[in-house]
Amino acid sequence: MSDMKKERTYTDLVSNEHVKSFSQYFTISIIADFMAAWVCKKAKKILDPAVGNSVFFKSIRKTNKTCKMKGYEIDAKILHFFGNPTNSEIVQDDYLFANWDEKYDGIICNPPYNKFQAIKNRHNLLNQLHCHTGIKYSGYTNQYILFLAKSIHQLSDRGRLAYIIPTEFFNSSYGSAIKQQFIQQKLVRAVINFQNNNELFFNAVTTCCMIFIDKEPKKHVDFYNIKDLTELNSIDIETSSEKARHVDYSFLQVEEKWRTFLNNEKERNYKNLTDFSNFCKVSRGIATGDNDFFCFSHSKAIKKSIPSDCFSKCICHSADIKTNFFSETDFKKLANSDKTVYLLDIDEKKGKKIENYIAEGLLRGVDQKYLPKTRKIWYSMEKKDVAPIWITTANRSGLKVVRNLSSANNLTTFHSIFVKKAFSNLTDVIFCYLLTPIGQDILRKNRKELGNGLEKFQPGDLNSAKVVNFQLLSKEDINTINSIAKKMSESIDPLNINILDKIFRAYVMN
Repeated sequence: MSDMKKERTYTDLVSNEHVKSFSQYFTISIIADFMAAWVCKKAKKILDPAVGNSVFFKSIRKTNKTCKMKGYEIDAKILHFFGNPTNSEIVQDDYLFANWDEKYDGIICNPPYNKFQAIKNRHNLLNQLHCHTGIKYSGYTNQYILFLAKSIHQLSDRGRLAYIIPTEFFNSSYGSAIKQQFIQQKLVRAVINFQNNNELFFNAVTTCCMIFIDKEPKKHVDFYNIKDLTELNSIDIETSSEKARHVDYSFLQVEEKWRTFLNNEKERNYKNLTDFSNFCKVSRGIATGDNDFFCFSHSKAIKKSIPSDCFSKCICHSADIKTNFFSETDFKKLANSDKTVYLLDIDEKKGKKIENYIAEGLLRGVDQKYLPKTRKIWYSMEKKDVAPIWITTANRSGLKVVRNLSSANNLTTFHSIFVKKAFSNLTDVIFCYLLTPIGQDILRKNRKELGNGLEKFQPGDLNSAKVVNFQLLSKEDINTINSIAKKMSESIDPLNINILDKIFRAYVMN
């Protein structure tokens, strides 16, 4: 990234908090040139909704010397540092709340990637989007989708649009509204997915793709999946090359994840699958709002003079769980090792016992943080049943699945899996299935990818994921699985995992 010298200097000068709050991640010139070459050849009026370092304006000028360029940038610091190298019209304002009526022949952007929680006046903005586009977006919609939605609205009938954005929305429920628009209006010309997203941003880890949109008639979307930037030299969006995976619009479904198209994966067909939610309910773990305040080790409890009846058992760090079975004995070992395994769990009456610590929380502003502020009593904790199975929320090397045999609860470091009462006798069977390579392979089809190999599951992703229909298992296989589960509670043997995998594969493989 030799062309990022000035950008690195900028990020060194301003605080990390400033960069993160404005979601300032810089596009390299190779990408900007490629996007600009498609967008602006014939455009007379071009918009960049998030100018930043003006990289797109500089790229546009290489292709189109005469077009008018207009941009929006909310951050005065970045405007002052990079200036206006192309003498374009730059408005210091929030694009999302600026003029909606102006149309453009070309729109090109690397929008801010902030999550929905960071969007100011979010509900007002969503109302504006609905008013102007007629489309209702989820309150969980991330900021870059809102930028894209407004830009599509402002694109002229003959215009072209190119965005560089995370791929996450293609596989998330909050992306449903804009995917529906893509399909109904046949907007997307091509998507170029980057396998090695580390090449793209020096100060961010994220999945990334370029999306190319116009309003011309088209029958299919070209999906490209490239390993490195040099492959851009052989891609021409105009000609729909053989390097692309051509996906007819009739095959695109809103409710399905588009990962297989993005990654050019071969879809394996399994049989005897059903939704996980038919057997289990997956929910997030306990969210405290401030782990540093609410979570305790034994020594911290003594230091703060908090009596034992003010705590409940709770696993606060997934790294503390080293095996796939977790017992009461295991909990005691963690507690005796002074691990953080206690959660402040009090009501108003018990709160009087620890008035000094509550006063400390007030001084630290814990009561004003998002979750505590929403509670009737800010220091009270949400109540959740103890889950018999835990599963990690994110991973890079395979899902960690834990059979919880203790009375400990869990924070959001794990998701909680509750087996429905009608299938409680299958708890160990379901757990064993989740341990197997075949079970995880099928489950991972509902994952989100966050970049640098990080995979994440929201509870909804797991609830809607496919699993084998456990009701089809024979009594003989169920007995065998339960017997293996009992053995594994004492010691995990890879051979047993192989046996389990073979049993389940027989039900799902064609």
